[in-house]
Amino acid sequence: MTTRRVFGAVLVFVAAGLGVAATFLPAYGVQVVLGGRTLRFEATSWAVEQDDFRGALLLGPLEFGEAATGAALVMALSAVLAFRVPAVRVGSLLGAGALAGVAWSAVSSVQATVERLRDLETPVTLEVEQGPGVTLLVVAAGIAVVSAVLHQELPRREEPAADGVMIHQIEGDDTETPPYGFPVIVETGRSGPEAETTPGGSEFARDESAGSEQGRESR
Repeated sequence: MTTRRVFGAVLVFVAAGLGVAATFLPAYGVQVVLGGRTLRFEATSWAVEQDDFRGALLLGPLEFGEAATGAALVMALSAVLAFRVPAVRVGSLLGAGALAGVAWSAVSSVQATVERLRDLETPVTLEVEQGPGVTLLVVAAGIAVVSAVLHQELPRREEPAADGVMIHQIEGDDTETPPYGFPVIVETGRSGPEAETTPGGSEFARDESAGSEQGRESR
């Protein structure tokens, strides 16, 4: 496993942890100042944390906790199992996509709450704010997408075939080989000095022939 994929796996765990942590933080809040007293409503993705309006606004939690936790669990399992089964890495992509969808849904729910409270005819202004839970969920979704891409096995780029002659350097000491190679004796049907041929050694054959003629003359 390359360094890029290991780094991606670590980020997958980080994104999964942030996604789960976001579900326990306040998702959104509604606040109003009435007669010098501040009334506030606050809820996470699981339950209502504070309701000074005693249910008069008919608000509740955004209920994205189960979906975010499920997406984070898929991402974490894929990062763990990918060390044994590389094909499981696709699970991190699926989990990241699901977490991004949950984040988009949470932001849309907050915007819908703002629009609904704006349509209410109230003597005071209701202030709606996005909580740190939704903000952290968006950050976790962004990290999840980046980490899932890094976690995948991208196809290797094939090197284009080079045109012309390719020279490969062979490691080792080349001082053991003579500059013109080793002599090779080639047997042919002819006799005489031409029967012995060496690479680049034509003068060797002529010297042998000259020596034979001088020997016959001396006799």
